[in-house]
Amino acid sequence: MNLSTSKLAFKDYQLLDSGEGMKLEEICGVRLQRPSPQAIWKKTLKPDEWLKATSICSRSKDGGGQWQHIKPLPREMTLRYQDIRFNLKLTNFGHCGIFFEQVPVWLWLEEQVKTLKTKLGRAPKVANLFGYTGAASLVMAKAGAEVYHVDSAKGVLDWGQDNAKISQIETIKWIQEDAQKFLINSYNKGLRLDGMLADPPSWGHGAKKEVWEFEKNISGFLDKVHSILQPQNSFFFLSSHTHGVQQEALKNVLAQDKRWREIVCGELGVEHSNDPRVLPAGIFAHAKSYS
Repeated sequence: MNLSTSKLAFKDYQLLDSGEGMKLEEICGVRLQRPSPQAIWKKTLKPDEWLKATSICSRSKDGGGQWQHIKPLPREMTLRYQDIRFNLKLTNFGHCGIFFEQVPVWLWLEEQVKTLKTKLGRAPKVANLFGYTGAASLVMAKAGAEVYHVDSAKGVLDWGQDNAKISQIETIKWIQEDAQKFLINSYNKGLRLDGMLADPPSWGHGAKKEVWEFEKNISGFLDKVHSILQPQNSFFFLSSHTHGVQQEALKNVLAQDKRWREIVCGELGVEHSNDPRVLPAGIFAHAKSYS
């Protein structure tokens, strides 16, 4: 199963072309070139179309990067999704604040929140772990959920709160904490959730130099997830960008918990604006314990 971003999802975004390790996009009127390691094919558009890019990001050997801006950027780059607004910024890593392949994820989360709100007769309590700038949190809150947004980086939490403010959304708790620590503390406090979204990194280090490796740690991490999710009427969405891990692996690790009545796995991607190609952008598995 593929979840590919609709070409009509954003008025102010287009994936124009990709290839040779790069992608060419139009975001809020700015044409950009950004690195895209998955784009191992040849470019489709002619070179003069790529030369129209006024902001070009190049990656350094240490994993960072830098931008070359041929023209000054607009004072604000604001993207709209339904009634939600996102302030975009170009970071040294080549990011802009949202990931466009996530649109189908938002649609699925919105559907689950609305379904559970009807089943439970109250606002579902949900969490967004490794939540970045809060796009999914805003979508779930707008759909009627009480959201715990968790990320260890203060900068992206502040960015997410700014997005919530301009979108006039107030039902999100912004928590600066390690995701696993949040799960342990929440369990000990008796918090139980109706839904959760998690996008764990491939590797990293915790505040006390704990080593995280997706392949070694994901099973134990999911044990903590399942401990605070309600056994009935709950959902979970897991995504991964870890090299070598395939979609069926995510499905199998979720299937270790027998509460799930339905588990679906697949690939995420972004459609090109003028041709049927899809630029791959990770894998996912989602599960729910209700029909």
